[in-house]
Amino acid sequence: MSLSVSALITNFKTWPLTQRCISELMYWSGDNLATIFVVDDASNEEIPEFLPKKVQVIQNSQNKGYVASVNVGFSQIREDVVLLLDSDAYPLAELVQNLTRIFESNSAIGAVGFNLVDEQSNPTGSYRPEPHALQLLLGQKLESRVCHLVPFFQSRPICLYSCGMAVRRAAFEDVGGFDEGFDFLDADVDFSMNLRRAGWQIHYQPDLCAFHKGGGSFQTTATRVARYHKNRWRLLEKHGYLPPSTIFKAALAMRHTLEYCILKIGGRRLFKDPISLQDKLDGRQKLLQGVWSGYGNQN
Repeated sequence: MSLSVSALITNFKTWPLTQRCISELMYWSGDNLATIFVVDDASNEEIPEFLPKKVQVIQNSQNKGYVASVNVGFSQIREDVVLLLDSDAYPLAELVQNLTRIFESNSAIGAVGFNLVDEQSNPTGSYRPEPHALQLLLGQKLESRVCHLVPFFQSRPICLYSCGMAVRRAAFEDVGGFDEGFDFLDADVDFSMNLRRAGWQIHYQPDLCAFHKGGGSFQTTATRVARYHKNRWRLLEKHGYLPPSTIFKAALAMRHTLEYCILKIGGRRLFKDPISLQDKLDGRQKLLQGVWSGYGNQN
């Protein structure tokens, strides 16, 4: 008996994008999907009229955030496989039949990622290697520049991005879904790590393609760096990847202090916009204030 498949889209004030995703799902896979579930995270907007009959909208009574909304959606789905998509993503081909064959070929497969691209078919990121404590010590910018050149980092197991992937419902339930202690950042990385540690396999299929430009919502640098460090610290601590915490926190504090001093002394030559410079300085101050608590007091 063939596995059944439903799609899940999370929506927060992005109904035009969600409708586009629904339209593409119906065009490519309408006959192969049982239902298209949309979890609306208390957008306080009218649900569009004339949605296809296969679309079922679940409305959160209050804003729960992305991670909890995914869990809400999965709790309502009874099909075997769930095609999970961000509202700004959509398939570029028929995915469901190929995904069904992949999951049927091996009962140990828990999740499958596919090639996510922009308008010019340039890859926008479908997965990343499992994080390592050294990457947090390097910081986001330096990590992005050097880690892809280091074989050790690239040889680590992959973690799929949840903006576009397919998940076996039994695997999702086996690991308890997404950990709502993460505020979106690193929740999908943690999910992949949980699957693998529970004995499930993770596959990436580059021949399956979907659109996802990405970019996310606007955030100040101060907010972005604080959230990154808070979530990454929690991820590494949860999975036992942190070295002795006092020494590691001291090393991180040294980096934050060095970055702050460089910005304070030479920032005016590096950044013409004083508002941008102050935002970066505020970000480093937040990190210095939060590092000794493992960034637990950062918002």
